[in-house]
Amino acid sequence: MKKPDSKPHKESPEEELKRLRKENKSLIKKNKSLRSSKEAAKTKADEMRKELKKKDVPIVRVTEEQKKLLSILFPDIDTLL
Repeated sequence: MKKPDSKPHKESPEEELKRLRKENKSLIKKNKSLRSSKEAAKTKADEMRKELKKKDVPIVRVTEEQKKLLSILFPDIDTLL
């Protein structure tokens, strides 16, 4: 009784070249799409920063006494202040 061929099918150099070229194309496309989405996110973030600079947002100053009272009421607020 013979054992089935345990060696996997080896592709010829031409087949391997075709397969690798195909993989390379797909990776290049994926990289381009990631790059474009990254650039889009960056431009959106820049626009949001510009918009926030345009708005006059008042700065709230908290005294030490107020910080103590707030930290008693909200223990996690120390990370925000």
